[in-house]
Amino acid sequence: MAPTREKSLSEREFELLLEGAGRIDDPTRRLEARAAILIGGRLGLRPGETTHLSESWVDLERQMIQIPDHHTCTKGRDGDICGYCRQAVEQRVRHNPERDFDDIAAQYWLPKTEAATRAIPFHFSYRVRVAIELLVAEHGGWPYSFSTLQRRLNTALDCAPQLSSDATSLHGLRATAASHHASRGLDLAALRAMFGWEDINTARQYLNVDGAMTRRALDAIH
Repeated sequence: MAPTREKSLSEREFELLLEGAGRIDDPTRRLEARAAILIGGRLGLRPGETTHLSESWVDLERQMIQIPDHHTCTKGRDGDICGYCRQAVEQRVRHNPERDFDDIAAQYWLPKTEAATRAIPFHFSYRVRVAIELLVAEHGGWPYSFSTLQRRLNTALDCAPQLSSDATSLHGLRATAASHHASRGLDLAALRAMFGWEDINTARQYLNVDGAMTRRALDAIH
């Protein structure tokens, strides 16, 4: 499924959201909210990827995040799988009733598709680099469940009075990242690889977002 373009933020709106995160009183929650917004809104990680982001995925020297083909989820109660993974397992059981819940659960967390197993550079943004470095230093990755990730975004929205409370979503941040990079000229193949899309048409829909590519082409000939 394509990211929710209707929840994609403009450049101004994205900066207002980051300002909202900066107004969160608690310094740890402020750090977490900024990291979540930058990881989603500039690197385009899916919410499930951010939820399971581990220090082992992050190469600070090469400034890359490697999304693995499997990561053992222990973010639920008593080290069990988290609610996000549990929902995914239950969905697979519904489609494969002959499969055992525990057998499928042992495979989680899994990326959404084979194409989602990918390397994502973050060298291009100083703000993103610092956010990831601080998150790794403070927590060793994202330390909580999906629901806490959602709460951090909601709190940042609440602290950004110029934005409505439903201005964006976790999936909308991913669409924001896609629009951001496409508008700056990231080509089709690179966009598809960065976001882990199987369908190239998903990448194609971002290539002329807000007329930015047309603007660049006109600037080049006039």
